[in-house]
Amino acid sequence: MPLPGSGQIDLNAIHVEAGGSSGSQAAMNDSDIRAMIGKGSTSQNSFNEYYGVSAAAPSATYKGRTLTTGNGFPAGYVSLSSGTKIVVVTLQIPGYTNTYCYLGSSAMTKAADSFTASGHGNPAGSHSVVYYLVTSASGSQYISGNGGSGRSTSHVWEITGYNSSTPTATAAVSQNNTANVGYSKTISLSTQYNGVTIGSGVTEDTIPANGVTVSNSDQLLQIDLESATNHYSWKDEGTGLGTTSYVCTQTNPGNNGVAGGTVHRLAAAHWK
Repeated sequence: MPLPGSGQIDLNAIHVEAGGSSGSQAAMNDSDIRAMIGKGSTSQNSFNEYYGVSAAAPSATYKGRTLTTGNGFPAGYVSLSSGTKIVVVTLQIPGYTNTYCYLGSSAMTKAADSFTASGHGNPAGSHSVVYYLVTSASGSQYISGNGGSGRSTSHVWEITGYNSSTPTATAAVSQNNTANVGYSKTISLSTQYNGVTIGSGVTEDTIPANGVTVSNSDQLLQIDLESATNHYSWKDEGTGLGTTSYVCTQTNPGNNGVAGGTVHRLAAAHWK
């Protein structure tokens, strides 16, 4: 479990969190202690830098995609691993709103939704959503929900090795296609050392051979649907402590852009 977020904290507690035995010899410059906050051997560190820190290093595994090129939610089946994990579903979905998502018969929790972000503009335009659920369900599982008026996609991830099932940070941003807006949008989160971020994005037409890039991502999944919208999801493992920014860029925009349309709708959540 993480170290206390405030109040008294001692070297023994820090050493135990790093994996040492209680009462055994330890020093603030020990590599296992410094590693929890990403400090090098020549860097100074202090006790207050360890508030709320955990030795957990969660990882994320991509499990598959569901989609529809017609109206409606991108319902479909994905195959999950055995054991308890956080299942994360990212949605890239057009329409006025999305209010729920289910994994089997279990309601998932919404972490972030670009529909609520400043600059969303046209309420009927596409938006990105991140849902999550702690579950031991395995094998083929059905994803369902509401919303969607064409070209909708979900990407499904599993997170294991986490300390807390609740995201430590979430964010959502939107940008419309207006004059001189450019083809990039940045989403930033407060990240923990060795945490994992899962992000969701949708943008107007890109040429599929080039698609979208996301800075600081370790894995990026994307699909261009009907030469009209690009739907993508990414992960970033082993994050640094502080603010991490993800710059999402259309590398070769197509000709589908219209004034007021979607340049980027982004949502992301971070776990430790």
